[in-house]
Amino acid sequence: MSHPTEKREYPRAQAKWTVTLLIAETQIEGVVENFTPKGLFISCDQFPQIEGSFRMVIKIPGRPTMNAAGKVMWSTILDASESGTRLGVGIEFTEISEGDLQYLYEIMKEYHQG
Repeated sequence: MSHPTEKREYPRAQAKWTVTLLIAETQIEGVVENFTPKGLFISCDQFPQIEGSFRMVIKIPGRPTMNAAGKVMWSTILDASESGTRLGVGIEFTEISEGDLQYLYEIMKEYHQG
């Protein structure tokens, strides 16, 4: 019997990539913690409430910068302390190039085979 609570279409692949969210006049720096071909889970120190899609720049070591668009699907507090709050944010891609999408599929295959 399958687990009804597991609704993910793809398993997650771990990452530690730098991401910059470009929202209006604001740039928010974060870290990609894991990903699928459908989206990202990032951690960041700040996150304004936004509606709709926004641009993001993902820096993957040894590869050209990935430019994509996404929308926030959910967010949570990962860690709250006197030094600050660390947020976790689930982002679904709304726009990504075919080449970047293919790269994510390849990385996922390597991650889940190795």
